Amino acid sequence: MAVLRIIFVSTLAAVAACAIASLILYGNVERASFIPLIFALPGSLLLLATAYAALAERGRPMVWRYAALILIGAIGGGLLLAFISSADGKYTAMGSFYGMTTALCWIALHALTRLRTRHTINEFTT
Repeated sequence: MAVLRIIFVSTLAAVAACAIASLILYGNVERASFIPLIFALPGSLLLLATAYAALAERGRPMVWRYAALILIGAIGGGLLLAFISSADGKYTAMGSFYGMTTALCWIALHALTRLRTRHTINEFTT
């Protein structure tokens, strides 16, 4: 059940981050706002979810996990768009912003769903 929750959080965080980042950067949300979803969704599932699981398994406190996710999101998004745009500074900064927004949405949704789930006696679900 924890795996489904992480997949749900990662997917919803990527969609919400695209809408929020587009609203902040461009002032509106339209269909084209979800084009970065092709980068945000794999980043959320493959980067943020696995980083959170690795940090949880190592026994890091929740605050440190969330702080690390913000850094990982910003660096990962920046590197991804820097690689695609041939290291153009504008697009690298935009990728970092989208990555950080995705991480912040992931953290918010994870914290919200964490309050609603029943805790089991499994060290990997906390």
